[in-house]
Amino acid sequence: MSARILVVDDVPANVKLLEARLSAEYFDVLTASNGTEALEICARAECDIILLDVMMPDLDGFEVCRRLKSNPATHFIPVVIVTALDSPADRVRGLESGADDFLTKPVSDVVLIARVRSLTRLKMMTDELRMRAITSLEIGMQAPERSAIADKGTGGRILLVDDRPSSYEKLAPILSAEHTVDVETNPSEALFHAAEGNYDLLIVSLSLDNFDGLRLCSQARSLERTRQ
Repeated sequence: MSARILVVDDVPANVKLLEARLSAEYFDVLTASNGTEALEICARAECDIILLDVMMPDLDGFEVCRRLKSNPATHFIPVVIVTALDSPADRVRGLESGADDFLTKPVSDVVLIARVRSLTRLKMMTDELRMRAITSLEIGMQAPERSAIADKGTGGRILLVDDRPSSYEKLAPILSAEHTVDVETNPSEALFHAAEGNYDLLIVSLSLDNFDGLRLCSQARSLERTRQ
């Protein structure tokens, strides 16, 4: 699996390090030293994933991400914020700007490649859906991506799997402001709950008592009803 990755960072050493790591895994790598250059590259070249630093001299990474996500031509490109900033407030800013993931420097090779491969698969699926939408439009059917772009990301159904009241009692009310949220405190029942509930999002705690949250995620991805 290969893809074209755009690395955006104003520190040459960081760019060369990421470029070397990705090239070793046979990814095609483009580089930009600032936000303006990154936007120009995205306008003329098809990029599959963007690794974006935050602290840059002209446009910061949050603003670059916002511009990319507000442009229909680049809206579907996954953006990963890669930065030394690691406070919860910085993560929230990154997600609010439209970022798809957030990695804190220094990033291990294993984590970096795993995230890039995961987002590459996501981009391939998104591209397939967009091609279907274009085909539908050409034969006179309504293109589903129009409604997807207009979607404000509210009104979803979320299953929150967490057995710690101190955690889910804080998170559930926040999510409930814009979504329907169900809390499952028994991890053993969560998979059945997810399969029967037609949820848009599954949030799993990795601090479950005597239960592997990652195993639950893997099981959910293996079931037909919870795979999409």
